[in-house]
Amino acid sequence: MTLRNAVAVPALLALLIGAALFGWRQAAHAPDLSRWNALIRESAAAFSLDVNLLRALVAAESSGRPDVVSKAGAVGLCQLMPATAREQAERLKISDYDEARLTEPALNLRLGASYLARLLKRFDGEVAFAVAAYNAGPTRVIRWRARAPDATPENVIYREGYKETRTHLQRVLRFREVYRDEYGDG
Repeated sequence: MTLRNAVAVPALLALLIGAALFGWRQAAHAPDLSRWNALIRESAAAFSLDVNLLRALVAAESSGRPDVVSKAGAVGLCQLMPATAREQAERLKISDYDEARLTEPALNLRLGASYLARLLKRFDGEVAFAVAAYNAGPTRVIRWRARAPDATPENVIYREGYKETRTHLQRVLRFREVYRDEYGDG
């Protein structure tokens, strides 16, 4: 073994162990959502949401692309499933709702903000539970919470949640901090 390898192997092991123990920290780069800033603020204000939480959700869900459709069929900036969007439109008494309009940023943000506000209320303001429910569904989060009653909301999701949901929650929380630093509001 060369001296170079003798130094490189322990350094690589230390990096891998650190990543395993403390979680792999991705770069804190959040998508530029400035073109949607006014609509995000308006939607957040309409439902008394932390504007940076809504920004972070949009960033994690769609990277700010209003026309994106997921493999599962989620649509738009807030990546709403059509059934969830229809339910929110009915609650908000939007008479001209049409699934074809889900790529319209103003409508999508309004419906997504409404849904997020409902989830926050359902989970007593616990952001980790609301964001996880937005990703995996409220029934699953209720089940996870019941299996880990001794844990904090974030730890419930990290212990019990799907890998995709854990990653989603981490991204949303990280993006929220980035946007707080960038915009200072919320």
